[in-house]
Amino acid sequence: MPFFVHTVAGNLDPASILEQIELQIANIKEEAFSRKEILEKVEKWLNACEEESWLEEYNRVKCLCHLLRNFYLSLIDFLA
Repeated sequence: MPFFVHTVAGNLDPASILEQIELQIANIKEEAFSRKEILEKVEKWLNACEEESWLEEYNRVKCLCHLLRNFYLSLIDFLA
């Protein structure tokens, strides 16, 4: 961001310099807050993806256990 200095009769205007600095600080704070929000949203999304993956794996294992149990019970009935 360019930094412009206003002059009054060839002299540096301290009030203008201070105003420009304060504006730049406010803009930088706003950008930092925006980036923080984006990073928090990305982190939440990644956590949700991880949870979804875990739930899918859990359901696959649960289904496999159910199938094995039914196979075992069928085998017991067949051998009896």
